[in-house]
Amino acid sequence: MRMLEQEVKSYLSKKRISFVDYTRSHHELDFELPGFRIFLDVKEKLQPFSRTNWPKTATPHEHLFILDDLAARKMLLRAPKSFCLIKDSTSTPPMFYIYSIVDLLCMPKTRARRPLERNVKVYKGKWLIDLRDAAAFVSVEDALKYVLAYEKQFRTIFQEHIDCWGKYPSERLVESRSTRRAEYWKKDAHAHW
Repeated sequence: MRMLEQEVKSYLSKKRISFVDYTRSHHELDFELPGFRIFLDVKEKLQPFSRTNWPKTATPHEHLFILDDLAARKMLLRAPKSFCLIKDSTSTPPMFYIYSIVDLLCMPKTRARRPLERNVKVYKGKWLIDLRDAAAFVSVEDALKYVLAYEKQFRTIFQEHIDCWGKYPSERLVESRSTRRAEYWKKDAHAHW
């Protein structure tokens, strides 16, 4: 078993939080917390990524993480309470990062295809993401507390916040040159009738 998976299991067991371990499955996210209806995929960065393998990214290698496109899509199946927990073991001290499925949807990213040699050439989808865009924590305990409290943000995320969601350091938002005014809303409403 990987170290991060064991850390998560130890914390959940210590806090007596019921969980289902899917770490051996290729089709499910690593953990389900049925009492909270939360799903968690865990990943660990054990060494820096090679610049020669990923030359097109502007993200400094110490902040770069490469996530499988399929892993992100599996999280989408369990939305909105699905999360990716990443431990960066290359940093001193090691850091823990959380991306909700909402973050993965809204944040900037670069998608890439990595060729695989099998009987025929195929490609594996990858997301090149910046760890600075995630919620960062110094312990797995703090990261999991954040996950368990995340639902308190749902009303704001899904019903109230009308601007672009999230503050992602790697992103530079562009702004439209025109300002929408009340007379446009009335015109739009009449156009739909």
